[in-house]
Amino acid sequence: MPNASDRNYRCYYTPKDAQGHLTPSDTGALPFVQVLAASAEHAFINAHHVTGCPVSEVVRIEQAA
Repeated sequence: MPNASDRNYRCYYTPKDAQGHLTPSDTGALPFVQVLAASAEHAFINAHHVTGCPVSEVVRIEQAA
């Protein structure tokens, strides 16, 4: 359940193939998931839990004023 202090994060990850090997993109663009979390560390953990893949970058998404 989201808290008022949770922030939006975009987490980029490297996908795996059916055998579990990392499959980086030919273009270099990484897929991402967006998660709500209290911190970047929690976002990293949540993204890894959701995707099952190594997370390479976590970016906080700022709300427009």
